[in-house]
Amino acid sequence: MDYYQHAVLDTEEKFALMIIIISSFDDALSGGHAPGGVWERIRRCLAEDIDIHVNTIPYWALHGEDLEDGFAVTPYIRTLLEIQGIQEKG
Repeated sequence: MDYYQHAVLDTEEKFALMIIIISSFDDALSGGHAPGGVWERIRRCLAEDIDIHVNTIPYWALHGEDLEDGFAVTPYIRTLLEIQGIQEKG
């Protein structure tokens, strides 16, 4: 997260790095090892760069799927969509 927030990254680098960050957070959640405060940092970065991650966010949100069929991170992403006022496309 520090690298994403402080390094000079172009759009493609931010896009790719965020995919890795979300995937890693999902793995941590699945394993019961998600460090405190990490989601807030991820959420803030996603919100600040929403135009970059416009396709990444719906992928993890799994609109139209039951939460139990989704990723561990899906409830977090859906909450982000609600906060940002983004309409999910189904």
